[in-house]
Order: sequence, then C-alpha cells, then structure tokens
Amino acid sequence: MAGITPGDIAKAERILESVRDEWLDRPGVVAVDLGFKWTKGEMTTELSIRVHVVEKKPASQLSDEEIFPEEIGGIVVDVIEASYVPQALSKSKLESAVDGRDKRYEIIPVGVSIGSRYSTAGTLGAKVIDIKTGDEMILSNWHVLAGRPGARPGLPIWQPGWIDGGTREDNTIAELSRWVLGPFDAAVAKLNGARKVTTKTLEGRSIEDVTEPRLGMRVWKSGRSTGYTEGYIDGIKMRVSIPYGELGVKRIDYVFHVVPRPGAAKSEISMGGDSGAVWVDDDSGKAVGLHFAGERANLPEHALANEIMLVTKALNVRFPNQSLPKTAKLPIPRRMSNSALFDALTKFLRRLFRTS
Repeated sequence: MAGITPGDIAKAERILESVRDEWLDRPGVVAVDLGFKWTKGEMTTELSIRVHVVEKKPASQLSDEEIFPEEIGGIVVDVIEASYVPQALSKSKLESAVDGRDKRYEIIPVGVSIGSRYSTAGTLGAKVIDIKTGDEMILSNWHVLAGRPGARPGLPIWQPGWIDGGTREDNTIAELSRWVLGPFDAAVAKLNGARKVTTKTLEGRSIEDVTEPRLGMRVWKSGRSTGYTEGYIDGIKMRVSIPYGELGVKRIDYVFHVVPRPGAAKSEISMGGDSGAVWVDDDSGKAVGLHFAGERANLPEHALANEIMLVTKALNVRFPNQSLPKTAKLPIPRRMSNSALFDALTKFLRRLFRTS
C-alpha cells in the first residue's frame, strides 16, 4: 500500500465507524467499507470510504438521501455499483464444479463439495477443533451446513452436497453442531469418523493456522466451483446487507472484499458453490477469511468473506496450529492459611500487572 500508513488506516476506520450505520440505512445502499478507490473500472491506490449501491444514478436523479459527500474528514468517498448474494442457499441451478470437486472422496480434502438437505452444495472450508471437547469438526457457512431456519443440531452433512448426488446415508460425514447468522455466516459440524478429512486442499496446500486480513493482502482460496483462485483484498471493515430468503435481509459484519488478482490465471473468483471456502494469505499460508457471498450479475464477481479469527472465536473452535490466548490462573494450594492466601494473591497480582 504505497503511501498509506497504519495511522492513515486507523484514522479512516474511526471516520468509517462514525458514518457506517447511518449511510447503510439510506435507500439503495447495500454495504459500506474502507478500501481503495475505483476510477473508470480501475482500482487506484487511494484510500477511500466506499459506499456500495444497487444502482449508480445521474446526479440529477438523486434524492438528498442518495447524495454522499466527496470526502469526509480528509478521506475521499467512493460510490460503487454492486450488490451481493449468498451462494448455494436455495435448490436452484448451481454452477458446475471443477477438477472433480463434486465427487465423493474416501479421504476428503478441503475445498470440495459438501452440504445438507437444505442447501444445494457449498465448499468444505477447513478442518477445525472444538476447543471445549477436542472433537474434530468441519467449517463452512450457515447457508451451506444449515440452510434454513428449521435446521437443528444433528442435521446430517453430506459429502458431496445435495446437488452433487450426496443424498445417500453413506455419504454422511458429519452432524451440524452450531452456527452464527449475523454478524457472521458460519457453521461447524462434528465429524462422525466415517471418512477421514485432511487439512490439505485438493492442490496439496495445508490450512492449519489463522491470521488477520489487511488491505492490499494477496490471497487465494480453494472452492467447489472456481477451484484454485487468487485474489487481492481491496476493502476491509465492511458491513453489508445480504438477502437470506425467508429470513429476510441480514446484516453481516467484519467482512472484507476480494477482487481478482491482476495477472492471475483465473479472473473469476466467486461462483455459486464456492460458499464456505477459506481465503488464505499468500505470504504466511494462514487462513484470513470465510467466503460467504459474491457479487450479483457482474463478471468477474467480487467476493465477500468474514474475518476468520473472529469466526473461530464465535464458534469456539480453532485451527490445528492456531494459538489461543492463555488464561492466567491463580496458583493456590488446596490448603492455605488466610495470610498465606493473601501473600500468594499479592504476588500473583504483581506478576500480572508487572508492579513491585
């Protein structure tokens, strides 16, 4: 990010936070985020607060509510025409899978078709561990592993997904455990041991740890419908309104925006069936986001993902190599006098706050 400092980002985030909800409530607005400004279809390196609208109109046709300032607090404002939808939510036509990702695997890699009876098919994003029980689980979207309001824990999860022929009982690999829909679109299912699930993608890349996304990060994902794709994070800190069928519109938060990486072999990075795939930082090999939506009626589609570190915290799971914050424990023997207890507590607090 040439010329953009951490201080610039922090300032822009504070300004974004002050206007995001009010702007998102305006007519035609579907998302507000912080990212690079676009001019005549080309991404620039100028930092901007971005307003995503269903339709850009001539100035003469705009109401007062539809007019945004050219800049706020010294940060330019960019209005982008775009709207976003979850993929694999309903039993309708879905893009064909690539690289055989719709077939049944005896040893299952991440990045292939999964789903429940209430979804078409999505992507197995990652293998994770239940922090409380140590059970092995799989991570994907709510609309892939659950798919409707009536879904309950224990719902069978198939590999491959419904539309890819995975409806037989012997295709069940997991049971739905828990989920979040707003501010994330995420769910986990407990593996039943019928088939082994690995931490590697079909391409042989391991996804076993997490890190935070950042503006300008080069990323990749392995998804059912587009296969291995490379992207670039051009927007962060997004709050977006997404239609979820009979549930209506949900606001999804802690979202980043991905565009096709210039010069990459594939320009399409988001299709129906990619939902649930995990975006990975090119440099560190660590997961940064859970893909859940793509751009409606625009080619190539841009992609939306939830920040993965916050998703794992909300679902109380971890990636195999993910470090968790250590909780300080007071080292008190079972039997201790009041004075000894007071001394132990004092020493503990001194160590905790580094005082003497």
